[in-house]
Amino acid sequence: MTTKAVSIQRSEADEVRAYLLELSELLLSWSWEGVVGYEAMITQAARAYGHDDVTVIFGAEAATIQLGGEVSIVKIQLPGFPPLAATQDLKQHLADVFDGKLSVPEARAALKGVKERKPPYPPLMVWFGVILLSAAFAVDIVGTWEGVLFAGVSGMATGLVFLTVDRVAGFDKVAPLIATFFSGVIVMLAWKMGLTSAAPGLLLIASTFVFIPGDSISTQAYELAEGRWSAAVDRLFYSMFMLVLLGTGAFLASVVTATPSGELLPGGPVGGTFAWWAAYPGHVLFLIGIMLTFQMDKAHFGKALGVLLLATVVAQIVSVLWNEVFGTLVATAICMAVSLWLAREPRSIPSFVLMIPVVFALSPGSHGLREVEGWISGETISGVTDLWSLLANLLAIGIGLMLGHAISRRQWLQNWAP
Repeated sequence: MTTKAVSIQRSEADEVRAYLLELSELLLSWSWEGVVGYEAMITQAARAYGHDDVTVIFGAEAATIQLGGEVSIVKIQLPGFPPLAATQDLKQHLADVFDGKLSVPEARAALKGVKERKPPYPPLMVWFGVILLSAAFAVDIVGTWEGVLFAGVSGMATGLVFLTVDRVAGFDKVAPLIATFFSGVIVMLAWKMGLTSAAPGLLLIASTFVFIPGDSISTQAYELAEGRWSAAVDRLFYSMFMLVLLGTGAFLASVVTATPSGELLPGGPVGGTFAWWAAYPGHVLFLIGIMLTFQMDKAHFGKALGVLLLATVVAQIVSVLWNEVFGTLVATAICMAVSLWLAREPRSIPSFVLMIPVVFALSPGSHGLREVEGWISGETISGVTDLWSLLANLLAIGIGLMLGHAISRRQWLQNWAP
């Protein structure tokens, strides 16, 4: 082989390596829900350009890629949540790469376009989405009209904090505490003035839904089950830290408003006035809130709604026949299998888009925040009970994701891409 040929091959390898590092960086920056399937994506992309000699290892905040005997590392500071519309772009981009439709320079340019994609909804609509999410979540967790109203009102403050996260560097580290504090002041003052009879802690959970890491906790249980211990444990502990920040914000709000911490949560069973069917219109509004808040493509709304309502039906029926935890498990498993089937084509809707609303709706994160509030308020027995409820729902969703995966015989997150 001539020196010129070696130089050309070296140049091509460097170009492929640069593309793989850029793709890995994007995946890591979107990996709040875990890294299952990422290594297969990078490996398949390398093979699409004729490089079978690639080894990839993904962690929580870094990825190591060995290509052609050279080792490269890409690292990010903190994983985030992907714009849901952009996951479709990524899936189609990788389908083009795997089909051999893009040269390496074209792939790098196209990937840059995915990163720089303009969100479909402006900040005002995102703010409204957070308010709608808060009010819709109160349908499930409070079950009264006053609960829905005050969750929406306090959600206005949460929405402003949510918008600030992307505009102020480092603000994401304290945003959960600040959101809970300001929302807490609103609901606690309303409770002290007799404007609401619902315990302020319940209203607070609904109004800070966008910062509750229930989705991350759930999918990290799936990572643990898949053997991705390092990445899963790292982010699982970070999720728990976020719950502590949320609880601390609630405590500070109770201090400022002179609200006895023992009155944050109701002393007896929580019972709403809504009928069982209220969950269905509530979940329609819930999904609209997700669409606006997390930038879901409008074209995906119909299928996502079908899967979410399927989860609602299954969870209700199984919960009545057996119990809530088993209902969560069965609903997750069935919806996982259905989502993977709908996402089976290389350019079809990503299963991630379909399953995220389901995990949000079945989220154990609200149980975790309530458990923290229970300890703060001195309701130790209630707090411990809710902790077990958190763990049970966490395991139910994680096992449900595994069962759905086994039924479909495909990996969930790989369906962001083929």
